[in-house]
Amino acid sequence: MMISLDLKNRKVMVIGSGSEAVSRSKALSLEGAKVTLVSTSDPSLGTRLEGVNFSYQSRLRTRNLKGVFLVIATDRDRAINEWLFKRSRKFGFLLNTLDEKPSSNFFHVAVRRINPLVEIAVSTNGASPAFASRLSTRLANQVEAEDIAVLNAFIATRHQLKTHGQSTFDFDWTGLENRIRSGRTIEAESTRPDSQFGQAPSFGVEFAPGVEPGGHETWPITPFTNNLLNIRLAKSKS
Repeated sequence: MMISLDLKNRKVMVIGSGSEAVSRSKALSLEGAKVTLVSTSDPSLGTRLEGVNFSYQSRLRTRNLKGVFLVIATDRDRAINEWLFKRSRKFGFLLNTLDEKPSSNFFHVAVRRINPLVEIAVSTNGASPAFASRLSTRLANQVEAEDIAVLNAFIATRHQLKTHGQSTFDFDWTGLENRIRSGRTIEAESTRPDSQFGQAPSFGVEFAPGVEPGGHETWPITPFTNNLLNIRLAKSKS
């Protein structure tokens, strides 16, 4: 099962002495984690970091693992990895030792961020990170502007349904996507560079007779929404 961890303000420790340790420390820091990089062999490694705490320790100390949420060991040192694995059981932190699967209790996934709301993740459960990386890149390159248009439509429709107390489960999402991809319910302005994620784009759709679309009335036409709009129209006339 692949999950996305919220690392904001979480204590994370990276243990390593090479460029991979530096790279992973920076990436975790960008996710909002409170990162400490620990090196057991290179006291100068901290000069290559910004926004990451650095600690040189000739020998790892158990007390530094208390309160840590996640640990990544990058040196592929079996003795260190086994030592960390035993303490992960005691202190309850997540541990990844890269190529040492027996001492890991979680595995990285290759992630490609398409935009602030869409990420593609591929996992081989630690069998081949290189393959996962290449496949995720290929899949990310296949995402087109039309896919983002569908996303914007889904976001706006979900907002409208929830605003009016309607079920998102019963809505015909497949039908909406098919209409968007066929060009029947969306205009070019929905994919303008200045459109904001989470705001309702203009779909260029029709509305039930007598219903004037306002700033919050951008409903794609389906039997479900037509029925809802007709009910609202009948109430407005009564």
